[in-house]
Amino acid sequence: MKVAAAAILAISASAVYAGPVDVTYSVSGSPGNWVLDFNVANNLNPSTMGLYFFGVELDTGRNIVGSPTNFDPNSWATWDNSGFGGSSTIYNNNWIDFNSNYTSILPGGSLSGFQALYTGPSAPTSVKFFCYANDPNGGQYNGTDNFNNQQNPGFEGIAHIPAPASLGVIGLAGVLASRRRR
Repeated sequence: MKVAAAAILAISASAVYAGPVDVTYSVSGSPGNWVLDFNVANNLNPSTMGLYFFGVELDTGRNIVGSPTNFDPNSWATWDNSGFGGSSTIYNNNWIDFNSNYTSILPGGSLSGFQALYTGPSAPTSVKFFCYANDPNGGQYNGTDNFNNQQNPGFEGIAHIPAPASLGVIGLAGVLASRRRR
């Protein structure tokens, strides 16, 4: 039984990995005045392929209130990826890094501070995002879950508020306890 529990825990822990780019966000504020702080994690390979362009779609409009160092929030008020093989979603809060030669968010790293104000009555539980990567050394992404091309891959997905890890462990303990009673 202990081996099965360890195996289930290992599988559930690995399920947390969301893909080449993982975006989560925290929420602070109050109704009509929510600040969403996005954290962008780079899980790409090759090891020098940095993330440099990131954006989200908010149904309450464009309202950037914070930016990480090197990321310009004013270059593109709106962006869509349809011309590059992605969706036609209109992303209205966008940040691009023109200054660091693709090194602001390298593989294995993450960066928060991409902040936007959401003026709805309740904070969103998920947000559409896109991100682009590039490698100044000419490396190429070998996955198939991107659009655009392998040297400048683009990604789209759903950002989420991370669930506390303890909830997964509590749920697993409940499953194992109910199984043991049978």
